[in-house]
Amino acid sequence: MTATGILFGIFLIAMFIGIPIAFALCLGALAVLWMTGFLVPELVVQRIFAGMDSFPIMAIPFFVLAGALMETGGISARLVRFSNCLVGWIVGGLAHVTIVASMFFAGISGSAVADTAAIGSVMIPVMKRRGFEPGFSAGLIAAAGVIGPIIPPSIPMVLYGSIAGVSIGSLFLGGIVPGILMGLSLMMLVYVMAKRRRDFPKPDPRPSLRELFDAFVAASGALVMPLIIVGGILGGIFTATEAAVVAAVYALVAGMFLYRELKWRDLPDILFRASVSTAMVLIIVGIANLVGFILAMNQIPQAVALFFTHTFTSQAAVLLVINILLLVVGCFIDGGSAIIIFTPVLMPLVAQFGIDPIFFGVMMTVNLMIGTITPPVGLSLYIAGGIAGLSLERMSRAVIPFLLLEVGVLLLITYVPEIVLVVPRMFVK
Repeated sequence: MTATGILFGIFLIAMFIGIPIAFALCLGALAVLWMTGFLVPELVVQRIFAGMDSFPIMAIPFFVLAGALMETGGISARLVRFSNCLVGWIVGGLAHVTIVASMFFAGISGSAVADTAAIGSVMIPVMKRRGFEPGFSAGLIAAAGVIGPIIPPSIPMVLYGSIAGVSIGSLFLGGIVPGILMGLSLMMLVYVMAKRRRDFPKPDPRPSLRELFDAFVAASGALVMPLIIVGGILGGIFTATEAAVVAAVYALVAGMFLYRELKWRDLPDILFRASVSTAMVLIIVGIANLVGFILAMNQIPQAVALFFTHTFTSQAAVLLVINILLLVVGCFIDGGSAIIIFTPVLMPLVAQFGIDPIFFGVMMTVNLMIGTITPPVGLSLYIAGGIAGLSLERMSRAVIPFLLLEVGVLLLITYVPEIVLVVPRMFVK
């Protein structure tokens, strides 16, 4: 058995019996190093530390902290109120509000799980009271959460950019149109479903311009954050990492002095939660760097590129196979871990077939974020189901129409790459 077979064999067995992904990967890596005679403690520690010792990676803890500060500071309720004024009167009512609020919150959190938890905790109880079927409500919340890491900022894109060595700012720009497209597609599906089902609750009355303006003013402190992040990066004022720091400081100031809902006593819990989330990501990043070292030592990326080159002749076929692979991977591994593991393997293939790395990073992010609503490891399914009090089985059935729609959007993005590249090409020369 090859070193790669041992690594992934042990990884899959360990993950199957319930060992966390980071430690399952570590067991496989240590086994390979032991069998090949390279199990040197100094080497292991150095490779793990080198994976985390990266300036772009520093953006992750600050984006996580910014999202936690904004969520605790009462921003979710204000975004929902503004979204309700914008689209709550359209056929489908609160379902549209859920999608639009998720799109707005996506510009703050950069995380599908955070988006689902923040908007779901507000909207699922409200939708239940208004007569929406619980499975539909929770399934829609989970599906809308997929948009979280696509519209900038995006933690998965930070991971991809730091590994692939491409501009994180360009990746952020590339996610704008796909994220909006996915949100509008979900709204169209909800509209059709509302038209066909007589039991759909009636929408709210159309608000006055005064009500819309008041809701906009109340939410403006949050709506400006994505503009600060993307505008600062594009204007050369700060890097993506520095933008994350600015976002965290802005979230603290807005929560404490603008909305006055964030208190000093809230900070220890917020910092603790952000630290735990960051530690989980960075441990995987470090161990994945060790795995990447082993794969490079065994020339696995080159072998994968050679296999695809000999097997497929067209870029379209390669992209289809990669999408299928990643969709399957997303059922069993969370998106961040999959990006860390598979980006070094797939990048030689991207170069071999002349695939734009910015486009590929956004495509990969969209693909793996769909994995957050696919069982058995779909985290957003568990979160939305937990809020709604539904089993994983029922959640899996409820999310099917939204899942199929998002896979359709993924294929559209894959074969019309201009959807991703149009905004980066406008701003980055």
